[in-house]
Amino acid sequence: MTEQTTFPHAGKKYTIRFENGLEVTNAYSADGQTISVEFLSGDLLGTQMTVPFRWTELAGGNFLLSWQEDDKSTVVHCDNFEQKISRAFYTMMSGDFYVMTGEIL
Repeated sequence: MTEQTTFPHAGKKYTIRFENGLEVTNAYSADGQTISVEFLSGDLLGTQMTVPFRWTELAGGNFLLSWQEDDKSTVVHCDNFEQKISRAFYTMMSGDFYVMTGEIL
């Protein structure tokens, strides 16, 4: 694990297609401080938001990412951008909890 001050994927944009059919675009700001999320499918289709996020680099090219969405739902991802795999844990304000695996496009 290396200590970096700027998110290595700052300024980049990725689409993630999860196995349950949910598809989102995550765009990381150039300064690595915020993530812009757009829901491309599912119940939240068309929803867009830009919120602060936190990240930690883990071994093996994995990044642990977390943020709280505008509606206070919480998101934690373990993303490997090289292997193009995303594992997401999503808790909605309703209490619904989703564990998803997806492909980073």
